[in-house]
Amino acid sequence: MEKYDVIVIGSGPGGLMAAKTAAEDGLRVLVIEKKRHVTEINRGCASIFYTCKMSASYDTDSGTKPHIDAYTEPVSVECMPELNHTRFHFHGPRFYIDYRGDLRPYLDWVQVSPAGHKVHRYQPNRWPWGFYFDKEAFVRGLLEAAEQAGATVWPGTMGLNAQNTERGVEVEIEGEKGKQRLEAKAVVAADGLESRVIESLGLNRDRAVRSMGGASYVQYIVEGLETDLPPNAWVSFTIPSINPWATIMIGLWKENTNLVSATAAGNDTAPSILERFMNHPRYAPWFRKANVVKKMGAPSLTVRAPIKECVVGNIVLVGDAGLGESWVQGAVAQGYQAAKAIKKETGGQHGYRDYIEWRAQAFAIFSIPSFWSAQHKVSYNWIRYATDDDVDYVFKLFENKVGFPAIMMVRNIGIIKRDRPELYLKLKTAGLLSGIPEAETA
Repeated sequence: MEKYDVIVIGSGPGGLMAAKTAAEDGLRVLVIEKKRHVTEINRGCASIFYTCKMSASYDTDSGTKPHIDAYTEPVSVECMPELNHTRFHFHGPRFYIDYRGDLRPYLDWVQVSPAGHKVHRYQPNRWPWGFYFDKEAFVRGLLEAAEQAGATVWPGTMGLNAQNTERGVEVEIEGEKGKQRLEAKAVVAADGLESRVIESLGLNRDRAVRSMGGASYVQYIVEGLETDLPPNAWVSFTIPSINPWATIMIGLWKENTNLVSATAAGNDTAPSILERFMNHPRYAPWFRKANVVKKMGAPSLTVRAPIKECVVGNIVLVGDAGLGESWVQGAVAQGYQAAKAIKKETGGQHGYRDYIEWRAQAFAIFSIPSFWSAQHKVSYNWIRYATDDDVDYVFKLFENKVGFPAIMMVRNIGIIKRDRPELYLKLKTAGLLSGIPEAETA
């Protein structure tokens, strides 16, 4: 049975960062990836490298505190035109990644109502809160760096399960040669939201489900979109008449194109939601000259609560596999720290303990105890009880202000009760206003 120092299952940003780091530290590394083309991105992704992650669920109206899922340690982007590349800095773990690919700054985040009223999630044109980047180019750079450092990559190979043994970890894989068993001193499980490794370890048995499989997601890459939106903006739309559960967004993409996406749940589908949006009387003119050049989607996925104890024997969890959704920079930081932890353990130090402690403070899902607040409950449920006219009223009330409309509505519930009693009554009857003072005013 062939043996490695580290077997990495999954070649996303987290897995490849772990492989690169471990190989650079002199460990013998094998990467297992089920896709035949490792750098191909088939699952839809916003492709945003956040430098300031904004929140609908935590703290101030300005929305500049970390998102509940976000990696909270500081990151920055250094543009280096003289060297024809960009450097992504991770200041907590003290490493950087050189990136060669398209880069476009986000200078605004706009929330839009059915009639076009706008509320900002970020102070416009202050400084970039994030950057669009080409995820395929980013993954390609990590793959090249990992292979140059000595890591071996087996594409078209499925990691079926991993089990701890007295000698380390035994991994069962399946590829062109059928099923095989491999041994390693340690394994990095970076195989995504529906991780086979996590399942084989039994870690999903008591793991709370945050959202059930059944939601669909579609992402169109569109040329020729003509809008009245601010340039360099990420835009989200709240239109109950299209679907009260739908998330509709427009963002930056490379080569003068835009991303237009939708998420749906239940019996509705994301493509049908986008079709209704693109034919909406207010927004149809934007798409008159538009041409869809690429469609991407995502399978129906179940998102579970994070696993706090992220090391099981000599199996280390990285990225979406153990966190639920980690975002790109969160997955990369985990991959780096996991590899460093394994290196310490092989040298007789307490690397795993350090990794568990670091992860507990580096992600808001663990470090922000007030996540399930009354305001958060309203933020994600009020649209179920609102009409398009209700949404237009709330957005117009806070037009061009900075914040999250639902949070601002809750913090000014006295005004809503006075001027929009029917909306107030619907929210109160639904139980969304329990624990919220009614005397608050603007």
